[in-house]
Amino acid sequence: MYVKRYLNPLIVYFYSWRMVLFSLCTGITAIVVYEHLGWKWVAIPWLPVSLVGTATAFFVGFKNNQSYDRSWEARKIWGAITNNSRSFSAAVRSFVGHELDFEPEKQEEINEIIRIIIYRHIGWLYALKYAMRQRTTWEHRDRASKRQRVAIHKTQETFEDEVQKYLSEGELEWVKTKSNRAAQILDRQSQDIKLLRKNGLVDAYQHVELQNLISSFYDEQGKSERIKNTPFPRQYATTSTLFIFVFMTLLPFGLLPQFVELGERYMFLLIPFNMIVSWVFMFMEYVGDISENPFEGLINDVPVASIVRNIEIDLCEMLGDEVLPEKIQAYQGMLF
Repeated sequence: MYVKRYLNPLIVYFYSWRMVLFSLCTGITAIVVYEHLGWKWVAIPWLPVSLVGTATAFFVGFKNNQSYDRSWEARKIWGAITNNSRSFSAAVRSFVGHELDFEPEKQEEINEIIRIIIYRHIGWLYALKYAMRQRTTWEHRDRASKRQRVAIHKTQETFEDEVQKYLSEGELEWVKTKSNRAAQILDRQSQDIKLLRKNGLVDAYQHVELQNLISSFYDEQGKSERIKNTPFPRQYATTSTLFIFVFMTLLPFGLLPQFVELGERYMFLLIPFNMIVSWVFMFMEYVGDISENPFEGLINDVPVASIVRNIEIDLCEMLGDEVLPEKIQAYQGMLF
């Protein structure tokens, strides 16, 4: 997620240079074939080109709206995970053993049970984070996207390194054998809460409340997986790119008659005007394109790693840990 007020010009450059180059080529080609080859027939009327442009603008606008909806839904999901994680940890600390008479030995045992459950929840957060980091076949593979992913991975540890503090050695080895680690961790949480009820450490109402919170984590995990594993409909992504290509190819030839009327000495102005219009349309299309996969790990995506770290800090403070993990800082204006 980009956190500065405006995009860095270098970022705009990396996104835009291919668009500018394409528009320069089409503009120069239109002038060369019209002026130097004498193909006057390539100067097509502006009306059909403008109709294509209008249709393309509507289609690109629809795609951008749907892409933004996916991104915003993903951010709301992780906002719910944040809120429910705090509620779950506070509930565990309040519920477990609250009816027992105070005895130092029992209290130490209860505190250790609470710590195990909350630490395991942090392990679940990291398991879900790494599930969201898995690559899919429809994600971006261009050079700018690769640079962003390199920036992410060079500062992050492996799953095992990040959760070894929160899961026991046996539990870590167990979870590494599972295909869906996050789901299995939640199942173990549910089983442990059942044991708390069996041993009288929580009452029936508290048991139901804790299980409901775990169910909410299953819901939010399922929503995240749905967005991650379901691509933006490829028919919209493909046709949007195709329409943009058709319009950008026709644009300089539709502009030719307008600049011919100004006189041949002004023909060169077609190139910058063609470049500006082309850049606007292409950049609109690209904005929607890079927003359609909010868990891809690019600069405009949901900052899952930062959200997980913030929750981790909150829960560790609840437990009274003296050494807290450091908050993730923005890297060149970007939070990942």
